Amino acid sequence: MALYRISDLNVEIKTKSPTLAENIRRYEVTYQASPNVTLEMSDDRMLELMEENEGITADVLESTYMATLYSWAIFDYNGFPMKAVGIESDGECVLIAAPYDESVDLVRLIPRDKAFVYNYPGIRMQDEDYYVFDTPFGLNGDKSVTGKKLKLRSIVFVDGGRFDSLREIEAKDFVPLFMRAVSQNVRQERTKHTLFILERVMHRVKFYGVGDLGDLDFILERV
Repeated sequence: MALYRISDLNVEIKTKSPTLAENIRRYEVTYQASPNVTLEMSDDRMLELMEENEGITADVLESTYMATLYSWAIFDYNGFPMKAVGIESDGECVLIAAPYDESVDLVRLIPRDKAFVYNYPGIRMQDEDYYVFDTPFGLNGDKSVTGKKLKLRSIVFVDGGRFDSLREIEAKDFVPLFMRAVSQNVRQERTKHTLFILERVMHRVKFYGVGDLGDLDFILERV
């Protein structure tokens, strides 16, 4: 299996998917090293998921499955998974997430020229700060092209049912929002670990809520 450098980790990946193979090519390294993470989908698992998800192509299934494995693995390296869009703002990253509303398509709402990473960003603590990494995972991995990391400045939750105008949110609001956004990609046994990560994140990152992304520039200037 080839070795790739993703989220400052050595990741060994074996894929049959043309989409994923293309997305990960720019992360390949030539040096020899023991992998921190190994991602592989067996033929039996592929067949099992194809039976459970009739009509979905093998290419889509493998890309999604690898993204899930990556999300689970990053917990072991001071990180956490969140399905979100990362936006570069003044040299730092603002994460935008919509954990309670699957109908909110952040990829469509946030222009490519503003996005740092679209899906499954790598979020890890290094030197007491959290950093967001561009990754190739998810069906839109080809849109993540920067290949760099940015310090995480804030997380903005989009929820029209909870928020009207943009505002900084308190623990009673951000705890359920954060847990929902992270648990979408977490195995049940990781729940306790997720709470531990939340306790660390809340002391280093600001949280905001907004009803919609109608004026993205206005939001970025204030978070």
